[in-house]
Amino acid sequence: MRVLFFTNPLAERLRPLLPLARSLRDQDHEVAFSTAVTMRDLLEPEGFELMLFGATSDEVSAEVSRRAGTDILFLPARDLVTEYFAGARIDLLADEAADRAGAWAPDLVVSEYCDLIGPLVAQALDVPCAVVSTGPSPSSGTLDALADKMAGRYIERGLQPPSQVPWGRWLLDLCPPSLHPQGWKPPLPRVALRAEFMGEEAIPSGPSLASAGERPRVLLGLGTATGAIPGLEALLRSLRTLDIEIAATAGWRTAAGLVRDTWDYAAEGLSATSSLEGASVVLHDGSAEMTFAAAARGIPAVVLPVSPEQQLRAQAVEAAGAGLALRPGHPEPALITERIGRLLGNPRFTDAARRISREMAGMPTATEVGRWLVAAVSGELRPRSPSGRS
Repeated sequence: MRVLFFTNPLAERLRPLLPLARSLRDQDHEVAFSTAVTMRDLLEPEGFELMLFGATSDEVSAEVSRRAGTDILFLPARDLVTEYFAGARIDLLADEAADRAGAWAPDLVVSEYCDLIGPLVAQALDVPCAVVSTGPSPSSGTLDALADKMAGRYIERGLQPPSQVPWGRWLLDLCPPSLHPQGWKPPLPRVALRAEFMGEEAIPSGPSLASAGERPRVLLGLGTATGAIPGLEALLRSLRTLDIEIAATAGWRTAAGLVRDTWDYAAEGLSATSSLEGASVVLHDGSAEMTFAAAARGIPAVVLPVSPEQQLRAQAVEAAGAGLALRPGHPEPALITERIGRLLGNPRFTDAARRISREMAGMPTATEVGRWLVAAVSGELRPRSPSGRS
């Protein structure tokens, strides 16, 4: 079987697709990725066939800004999201994407949630499409606006406009039930998919053990320091008022460069997810990678989001009782320290995180989902979902 993956050219959106792509490749299916050339360094070592072309994320942003007549920073969030994903990006990429995909002739298209090119191409080629969800869905108003923005673009290509976003045959859902809003109903037939972000290894299917030291360990997770907190030294001074060990991934930098000698536990050189081992609390930015990796290990989190999508995950973590969300911006170090102290001082946060860990352990693996998808596309009889689980 030939499976074509579509993704926005952003590492945070691409990485969640890799375990499923690897599982299909390891089952001797042909796998290709369609995205911009900026993803070459991340994809080339994987050995997939690559269709690298078209506008980068910066170029799409520039087109959105040109159309709006203002910097994208000044656009209302919903206007930015709809024009970026359902307007400019489709206009710049859809026709070439359909031509390239048609020549490759996939049997199945897999698209990440915010990539709206893949579902359009799937309809144009009359092949099934599976959409990978990496967290709680945007508001119904935003989803309706995306569908409205896309409608004319489908019609002018002789295609039937989708009645909703996401559009496809299946929703491959990385999000455990506790991180969805209460009463949420999947917009497509849902197939649960366990998040795996550690190269060839799946996230351990159970809680992490806390630090063996006498003091709890707090991990400053990769990503949060990319401009979200300008005063790392001030944060460290504040955290030192707690009786904790401090660990950090290599992404944490001061104005002078990488901080090397300030940590009780050096995590430099490890991936963001592998350095979670032994942590009691993690501070991160709400990326899919860190959100699900922390949850899978039963580690509560303080979440400092940057993007709207990260804000949704931060709110979900807090609503589930597995952490606390900060408002986007530049919070005072004392506020971050206070939130971390609350997580360390109240076991209910760890209990909630461990509940989510158990949920994730019961979700089908990428290997199971890959086999199920192949069987579903080929028409073989299978249970409603991989391993009969959902």
